[in-house]
Amino acid sequence: MKIIAAVFILYGLIVLFLIGPYRVFSFFYLAAGIALYLISAFSRHLSERQSRILFIVMGIAALCFLLAEARIIAFSMEPCASDADALIILGSQVRDSGPSMDYQARLDSAYEYLIENPDTIAVCTGAKGDNEPVSEAKGGADYLIQRGIEKERILIEDHSYSTIENLANAKKLLEERGFSEEDGVVIVSADYHLYRAKFIAEKLGYQNVSCKGGHGLWLLLPHYYTREFFALFKEYITLR
Repeated sequence: MKIIAAVFILYGLIVLFLIGPYRVFSFFYLAAGIALYLISAFSRHLSERQSRILFIVMGIAALCFLLAEARIIAFSMEPCASDADALIILGSQVRDSGPSMDYQARLDSAYEYLIENPDTIAVCTGAKGDNEPVSEAKGGADYLIQRGIEKERILIEDHSYSTIENLANAKKLLEERGFSEEDGVVIVSADYHLYRAKFIAEKLGYQNVSCKGGHGLWLLLPHYYTREFFALFKEYITLR
């Protein structure tokens, strides 16, 4: 267990280096590694029965985690619908130099779809965070326009701070322009985020929705997929 703890601590430091300490979950692997090390040290003082109970509890938790991750990964591989009426791009970090690598991957995926489907409009979502030069929506729209997408095809929703708000506000924006819940919508986000995004969209009343993923930096995928497990659990509790 100490070896696993050391790997977690090392990976946690890598995560902090790559994405910074701007979100609480950035410290998850570092904290988990320290916790595993302490559990390993403490477990030597447990009785055989207590050690068995600890092993069973940790095993059940690991099994639940793996089953959820398998579903999230499998869903990310499903193809999206073609010729959708609207494309909703879920925002992510914008830096002084432009969209982050994770966000750029989403925008590149959206760009490909918009080129292949010239009648589809795009909705860029996301408000401005404290550490961002512009709103995520504007940063995404500017990136697509720079790549050649017509400004008239892009709507901006820059008042949302979460996935639920992204999708709820985008829905209102589309409905104001004559869209209905039955119109085809494709949600664009990172691969790890798609399953939760569709779950939320359906809870909000979207009736014809599919998803398209963007492939981010592979080194951060364990971090993002782990975060998604807890976020999905939260949404199941709050939106059921």
